[in-house]
Amino acid sequence: MSQDFLQRIREAEERAEKIKQEARERARELVLQARREAQELVARAREEAQARGARLIEEAEAKAQLEAEGVRRRGEEQARLEKEKAEARFEEAVKFVLERLLRLELKAGPPRVSP
Repeated sequence: MSQDFLQRIREAEERAEKIKQEARERARELVLQARREAQELVARAREEAQARGARLIEEAEAKAQLEAEGVRRRGEEQARLEKEKAEARFEEAVKFVLERLLRLELKAGPPRVSP
């Protein structure tokens, strides 16, 4: 009976060793699976961040383009107004210059002819 008992102990030890080996293998598999999943999550997060960054850049460029267009339009309007002001005063400026020239000529008298 003691040999039967020893045999059962050996079998129990073998089963325990087999269970421990299976547990180690399962633990390795779980670690590998967790690493793969973590790598996939990192890759997905990286792709999402790149896509979000690209969207933010596109939005910023569109906003900058709208602002630039507004500045350009305001500049064109200001230039148009300044041109209108200048054109409105052009005749007045020409008249002023002609009057000054005529006064200078009248003060100087007729041109002298040298003999």
